[in-house]
Amino acid sequence: MKKILLYTLLTLLALGSFIIFGVIGVYKTENGIVLGLPDYEKRDIRVSQVDLDILTKADALLSDENTWQKEHPTNCSHSQKLDLYCALQNASVAVMGKYVHRQPALQEVRFNIDDYYRKRWTKHRLIDFNANKNTTFKDVKSVLAQAIMTVKGKLAAYKKR
Repeated sequence: MKKILLYTLLTLLALGSFIIFGVIGVYKTENGIVLGLPDYEKRDIRVSQVDLDILTKADALLSDENTWQKEHPTNCSHSQKLDLYCALQNASVAVMGKYVHRQPALQEVRFNIDDYYRKRWTKHRLIDFNANKNTTFKDVKSVLAQAIMTVKGKLAAYKKR
């Protein structure tokens, strides 16, 4: 009996730590409550030309190191220098006329940060990664370039179908 109780407690503790640390979560969907990743965290998200345009515009906004800043500005639209988050936000507004936090273009950048720089963020991938003491302008340009390549690859694959 003690073993069953111990295993149950350990299982609940493990499950709780997964949820707390964001590995998995409990989400309400149209099919009820589910345990797992939300749809916006799935890597097979469909992209469009708009997403490529957003990434290309953000890359242009961060044209050189003089246009980039490590600290997140208080207001993205009035800042002379931009962090990664503000560059993506401003690019989204320029391309779509609005900012969508989970736009596939931004998710592709977040996925690259997860893949290559997972230890450089805690709560907000784009802001924390950019502000991390180890992050360089070259790193920021690298995640943007990789996201652009990924979106181009997905768009090319859609055309082949």
